[in-house]
Amino acid sequence: MAERLRGILPPLVTPFLADGSLDLAGFQANLEQYAAEDLCGYLVLGSNGEAGSLEEDEKLALVGAARRHAGSRLLLAGTGLESTRATIALTRKVADLGADAALVLTPHYYRAQMTAGVLQRHFEAVAEAAPIPVMLYSVPAFTGLTFPVELASSLAENPNVAGMKESSGDMRLMARLLAAVPPGFAVACGSGPVAYPALCLGAPAAILAVACCAPRPTAALYRAFTSGDHERARRLQQALTPLAEAVTATGGVAALKAAMELAGRKGGAVRAPLLPVSPAVRDELKRLLSQAEAAL
Repeated sequence: MAERLRGILPPLVTPFLADGSLDLAGFQANLEQYAAEDLCGYLVLGSNGEAGSLEEDEKLALVGAARRHAGSRLLLAGTGLESTRATIALTRKVADLGADAALVLTPHYYRAQMTAGVLQRHFEAVAEAAPIPVMLYSVPAFTGLTFPVELASSLAENPNVAGMKESSGDMRLMARLLAAVPPGFAVACGSGPVAYPALCLGAPAAILAVACCAPRPTAALYRAFTSGDHERARRLQQALTPLAEAVTATGGVAALKAAMELAGRKGGAVRAPLLPVSPAVRDELKRLLSQAEAAL
């Protein structure tokens, strides 16, 4: 699986209708549009997909739809839940639906008890029971946990732990992780503002929210890097960074969905208790989208 993780993957948003119900048709319409873009795969049920607000039947419907529309592209599915038992159960279900790998978020509700030893046992148990490869998922902004480098290095020795999505945006941590894991272990960047620096450090892929609303300039950044055109890659990074920040740290999922709509895709409503962005934020997002596209 790790050898297929080369390029840009959008962490797909989950469109909802005005009444809060799942807009599966909108989700599928987005995938049909993405089929024309230079993307290596998709992540469904990630943080930007509002996975924490989805019922299990909705999660499975989304994975099934994503598999039908993904073709030969890599399909990752977020399966991390608070208990090891529940994580294993969901991982097996998405595997049955055709997911290529499971992205497993660190349990974090009982944060103080989530020691390296506890997390090691959790991830090892999931990897042993999973019928598909497992990827570790570190996103301290949501979990409050920084993934220990030593733990990642130890888990990387497990034959069914194929990689990691590292979303802290900390390049010192990224450098330490890449130096600590075996060459075949894929550490993907999960932070749009530092995609280019992460690629320079050796990250083979980037799973970026900004790719949902601006897939073309995001993919162009990756192509420029791989072709050795670092001047173009830096220019694209500079143009994408304000948009990437606006749809993650600043505005969150609501801003990402608004940017999706402005870009002609199906963002849909956010699920309560999240609220939509203001008209002023939408105007700013429109400007930032234009800025990113103009860099092509």
